[in-house]
Amino acid sequence: MEDLNHPALAPSAEDSTLDASPSQYGDYLRRYELLLEFKHLNSGKNCPPGIYLKPSPDNVNEWHGAVFIHRGYYKEGVFKFILQIPRMYPQDPPSVLFLTDMFHPLIGRDGYFNLAQQFPRWRPRRDYICHILHYIKNSFRESVLTNLQEHSCRNPEAYKMLHNERGVFAKLAAQCAQLSVSQDIIFDNDDMSHIHFSPLTDEQFEDIKAQMIQSVAKS
Repeated sequence: MEDLNHPALAPSAEDSTLDASPSQYGDYLRRYELLLEFKHLNSGKNCPPGIYLKPSPDNVNEWHGAVFIHRGYYKEGVFKFILQIPRMYPQDPPSVLFLTDMFHPLIGRDGYFNLAQQFPRWRPRRDYICHILHYIKNSFRESVLTNLQEHSCRNPEAYKMLHNERGVFAKLAAQCAQLSVSQDIIFDNDDMSHIHFSPLTDEQFEDIKAQMIQSVAKS
């Protein structure tokens, strides 16, 4: 997680002048409040395990993330996404755009993830970004997938396949997960994401292995 010394939080020239308008001060306070919410994700279980986030260095309203799935139809998948936060947040809800090609009932061909079933009516200052993150992670669980309503699904083909051809759906979901971690995809740092992965060198691998062995020995 990043700290509050974020480039996008720094006041602009307009913010710094004595003649700054109330709306400009309001924008600065909203940015600061947003970074506080980001920092709050480090506390307790506010950010679900397996989700990693960082704000864009030049836009505090754009958070780049990756979700790691460890079980279920999409196990071993790593999926990148962008949390797009509107200027009027928390009055208006964020939107979620997946950058990884996805075969998922809630994700349309344009990559957008439908929040409507979990948040049919957005409740400012009762619904927060942490709740969206938990829903993203839970949406890969079978218990959530099987209880989706068709009208909430941006990919009706995936929804129908899940209910009528479960075996085919499972194969396509597994294929989606496998492709997400293929070298051409996982190490592609030319996409829109600010979260980048790179292969480990032999020396890095040995260092990590030594740290793990040392940690186990101390436990």
